[in-house]
Amino acid sequence: MTILFLNGPNLNLLGQREPGVYGTTTLAEIEAQVRLRASVTDAEVDFQQSKHEGELVTWIQQARGQADIIVPNAADYTTRAWQSGTPSPPSACQPLRYTCRMSMRVRNSVTTR
Repeated sequence: MTILFLNGPNLNLLGQREPGVYGTTTLAEIEAQVRLRASVTDAEVDFQQSKHEGELVTWIQQARGQADIIVPNAADYTTRAWQSGTPSPPSACQPLRYTCRMSMRVRNSVTTR
């Protein structure tokens, strides 16, 4: 089984940017933890991170027929509110602006706040 982890904008700053909000664990530490868990299974994992929406889309398209599971952590590309530059978390925005584009196409999701 091949699992592709796609990490979007600002996730490269985990552990540095607002640690009181996002914690002190870095993206590299998360990747190491996932790789350790995968090493005791038959799973192969691949991690990618980009600040560019188009690159995330390219990786998804390239994964067709290669990755069994794609785990997107698209950061601020998940809602129209964040795309429009609203500084609040999406859940704090007006209902019309809180539209999670990812949730329309996924089977399961994990969210915060």
